[in-house]
Amino acid sequence: MPVVTDPEFLSFIVSISGVGKADHVLDVASGPGFVAMAFAPHCDRVVGVDATDRFVERATNEAAHRGLRNASFVLGDVERMAFPENSFDIAVCRFAFHHFPRPANVLAEMRRVVRPGGKLVIVDMVAAEDPVKAAYHNQVERLCDPSHARAIPATEFERMFAEQGFDLTYKQTVKSSYSIKEWIAHGAPPPAQAARIRDLMAASIAEDKCGLDVRRVNDTMFFSHTGASYVIRKR
Repeated sequence: MPVVTDPEFLSFIVSISGVGKADHVLDVASGPGFVAMAFAPHCDRVVGVDATDRFVERATNEAAHRGLRNASFVLGDVERMAFPENSFDIAVCRFAFHHFPRPANVLAEMRRVVRPGGKLVIVDMVAAEDPVKAAYHNQVERLCDPSHARAIPATEFERMFAEQGFDLTYKQTVKSSYSIKEWIAHGAPPPAQAARIRDLMAASIAEDKCGLDVRRVNDTMFFSHTGASYVIRKR
């Protein structure tokens, strides 16, 4: 979707990180590498780690095409990364925490590889604080994308940060709107699941059952994800 490659949003992520020219940066669940490549001109080196070989190959080729010699990409498990403790000044993770079955484990591993005083930048959608609405939301997400594990409520993110020894230094939330049709096309679920998504979203219009502000404009249904951007510092 357009937000994945939006240069303004990528620049925003780089800017809130406070990255410096001497910094070593880690991009966790780097996917096709857009975040890592946005950091490359601003740091000493950046490494992206992802569990999908096709993403690693694509990101490696694109970095070479752009002439980014300080960007590299490796295949790995983000719960058990092959880096020594305190290897990085900054670790970034965008749009991936909702794919992690054990998000606290990933956060702990990010903490391990970042030096004391180093920073994490985490950007992701958040679920409603109401657990019933959050469950409805996650049901719809999984119908569209089976790799979705769970969107995390903001208070749970922030509690997890505190429990693992991080100080929250920056937070911003923003709503992003999509048409249901556009979003389903991005996930490309089978036709029966797409129909089920439309039914569940339509049923949420009157009472906002999923916390996604589903509404109909003329003949088109729209909804809004709430995204949160966090910067946290390792104590």
